[in-house]
Amino acid sequence: TTQPQNHPTIQNHPTSHIFTHDRPFPPIHHVNHQQSPPTTTTMSRPDEDPDADMSSLYVQANAIRGATSDIGSTLPPPTLDDLDVDRITSFDATDAEGEFRKSSSRPAARRDLARWWSNVLSRVSRSASSLLSQHSPNLNELLEGGGQNPIATVEEEGRGTCGGRPSEQNASEEVCDLRAEVERLKERIRQLEDTRAEELRDSRYRPSNSSEVSSKPTNAALPFLETQSHIPTLTTVQTLQPQQISRYSRQLLLSDGFGLAGQKKLLSSSVLVVGAGGIGSTVLLYLAASGVGHITIVDYDVVEMSNLHRQIIHKDHDSSYANERVGMNKAQSAKASMLALNPTISITALDVIMDADNVMELVSRHDVVVDASDNPRTRYLLNDACIFADKALVSGSAMGTEGQLTVYNYRGVHEVDCCNAKKTACYRCLYPNPNPVEGCKSCSDNGVLGPVPGLIGVLQAVEVIKVLTGIGKVMHDRLLMYDSLPCSFINIKKPPPKQNCAICSPQATIKRISDTEQSLQCARGPSVCTVPVQTSKLSQDQHISCIDYDNLRKTGQPHVLLDVRVTRQYEMCSLDGSVNIPLVELETKLDKVDELSNGILPVYCLCRRGIASVEATRIIQRSIEEGKYKKIHSVYNIDGGLNSWVKTVDSEFPWY
Repeated sequence: TTQPQNHPTIQNHPTSHIFTHDRPFPPIHHVNHQQSPPTTTTMSRPDEDPDADMSSLYVQANAIRGATSDIGSTLPPPTLDDLDVDRITSFDATDAEGEFRKSSSRPAARRDLARWWSNVLSRVSRSASSLLSQHSPNLNELLEGGGQNPIATVEEEGRGTCGGRPSEQNASEEVCDLRAEVERLKERIRQLEDTRAEELRDSRYRPSNSSEVSSKPTNAALPFLETQSHIPTLTTVQTLQPQQISRYSRQLLLSDGFGLAGQKKLLSSSVLVVGAGGIGSTVLLYLAASGVGHITIVDYDVVEMSNLHRQIIHKDHDSSYANERVGMNKAQSAKASMLALNPTISITALDVIMDADNVMELVSRHDVVVDASDNPRTRYLLNDACIFADKALVSGSAMGTEGQLTVYNYRGVHEVDCCNAKKTACYRCLYPNPNPVEGCKSCSDNGVLGPVPGLIGVLQAVEVIKVLTGIGKVMHDRLLMYDSLPCSFINIKKPPPKQNCAICSPQATIKRISDTEQSLQCARGPSVCTVPVQTSKLSQDQHISCIDYDNLRKTGQPHVLLDVRVTRQYEMCSLDGSVNIPLVELETKLDKVDELSNGILPVYCLCRRGIASVEATRIIQRSIEEGKYKKIHSVYNIDGGLNSWVKTVDSEFPWY
């Protein structure tokens, strides 16, 4: 509040000084104005020293006024008609002793100060009590639990002296109770923070590349798990609010058909984005920034340190999530970043795997679908679901230093109701069957240049805006190929729909989503690569866990450790004493394995995830059975590979 010109000078007292003062601020109680007589005022009496008494009053007044301002309480200036300002020239509230510098008698100043203090307390006591109640629901019980009120009732007497002081013992007990309550709450907060930090540390090295789809990672850091029921139904936006005009003004100024109508369409639309990784990062950020009304994010994976060089929507540290997002669900992490960028839109984050059970419901509830996934199973599911639900599918992919982009199942805004609208090839027209070899490739195996998926995601966001608003020419009839090394963009005209396509032709064999699921039995799903069928030919005795192999190393038993990863992965990190022969070269270099084993040393095969090592073990075992290499003693597979080694043996070993 502003003070009149003739109000005594009061300097703001630091909050930390108020609560560490030798005489702590007593708790504030509700004042019953109906029962209090007109001559009654409330006043704290911390000790017997009159100077310190008045100093404490000023300090408490400033503290209460500051506290009530935090909850939006606006107090008018106190009535100072009876305050003789000539008797008090200045007061320094920053002085620990609250020393008065006066030009007249202390009793008169105390009398005038008591009147001013009574007016302040009568205005702020209710707001201050409300503020304290917000911080702890138990405070009201402590404050109203009986005993004498620590804020004493003071009746003015003939010479202005104050009487009716509170009981020192009761006031001390109240203060002790409050302090104990505050310490208890602080301790509870510390316990919750420690628990959360420990859960995040435990999940930091949890692998996203499990060997089975059913081993879906859980995320202890999530406040709650959202479901499809959290996806809202949007209404058409008729007018823009002033804040929206300011936020989207640069889009509204476009002269290429976007303008006000385009922004209204964006605000009235919903988009489903499957994948919050390298491509999804930039798609999601730009769609959020442009003002799409609702965005649903689907990603069951968790943030790993190896993601951060390209998945820029996630962070290493974030004060909002116990200082760490590594180990957090990607959809939830992406939602936090998007809301920080644009808190005016609606976002639903789903920690689920996209499958035949949920794909139709999710697709049908959105206007456009964005495929930012990294596996063929999800791509085929989305293609088929979008055809069944008649939704446009904006598809993008990136690998190594290259990327590609196109739009499937799109019909122009003027063709939606036209039965003979021109159609273009769908995903199954271009790729009729999942490729079991190419389908096993991923960024985690083959690497990716960080900006490449980011650029593809930006281009996808542009296509989504074009589809929703009807501006420009959508890339539904072209396939864009991008090569970052020569910086080349090639547009390839897509062929017409195949006459025998399994999903979009008149002779379609896939007529429901269950048929789609049946056709994808051998396709790689999220973070899963199909283990070769030959695995079943290994005997149980040929498998060894990472823990058992570590014990073998500690005992010093002689053996050959054969690392069958590609050379670039081996150069990144490897176990001491290992020998690198990539799997693709193994059959031509079995003589080297024969020489290393020399008829006495067993061979242990190792790879990154325990998949390639199974095939290597099978190849070596077959050579032993055929008698081609008689000096190979025996061969074993180390289950789970280096990923399992990190989890069960050495958490300091690099995870990638």
